[in-house]
Amino acid sequence: NVIIEDFVEIGSNTTIDRATMGATIIETGVKLDNLIQIAHNAVIGKNCIIGANALIPEGKIIPDNSVVMGSPGKVVKTLDETGEAMLKRSALHYAEHFKKFIHLEEVSL
Repeated sequence: NVIIEDFVEIGSNTTIDRATMGATIIETGVKLDNLIQIAHNAVIGKNCIIGANALIPEGKIIPDNSVVMGSPGKVVKTLDETGEAMLKRSALHYAEHFKKFIHLEEVSL
């Protein structure tokens, strides 16, 4: 089972394993860069940035507002309100492009 919440950006060649028991969860407002491996039963908290080539091990819980890099992934920074706002703007940017592409109504966060 994989749960991907709203306004999540998933980069190229990123792999999200289904959970063996329970769920692998990507919470709202997460930005996943390219070439990331998220293992079974991992939980990525709200408003996180996971850097390119990161490995999130099985069952790992990443706290809200974290910047994660490396293999295995480690929290290297905690986002402040400015970082959270940047993630929301980025997600809205992609939502606006999608809306224009398929002619949907206005999108808001």
